Amino acid sequence: MQASDQRAHRRVELPASAVVLDNGQECGRYVVQNLCAAGALLTGNLGLCEGDEADFRIELAPDRAVAVRGRVLRRAPIDRGLWALALELVEPSADVEDEIQQAVLEALEMAALREPFFKPDVEVAYA
Repeated sequence: MQASDQRAHRRVELPASAVVLDNGQECGRYVVQNLCAAGALLTGNLGLCEGDEADFRIELAPDRAVAVRGRVLRRAPIDRGLWALALELVEPSADVEDEIQQAVLEALEMAALREPFFKPDVEVAYA
């Protein structure tokens, strides 16, 4: 079984950003590559280390954000000064989980609208 099959929460790509906060002040920004109620994959130039915990504001839309505490599970360099971080959300509240799950559901619904209902097998269709 693949790791993605073992996840308790569905991850989805959606246009979002994550702001790192220090005493309520923005000190870094990441692009959210994918998100679920348990964590996120982030990319950016602030190189937090594995095990680091920080406060984040995940901006799901311009007027829609959630505040969370996150722990870096893994990190990997992408390119000169650019990092990918696997972030675990630390004890998110039920309201935060609900808000993230709603954003994930909306992103999945939008993705389904963009996908054709019927995907013909090209080799069979044109054989």
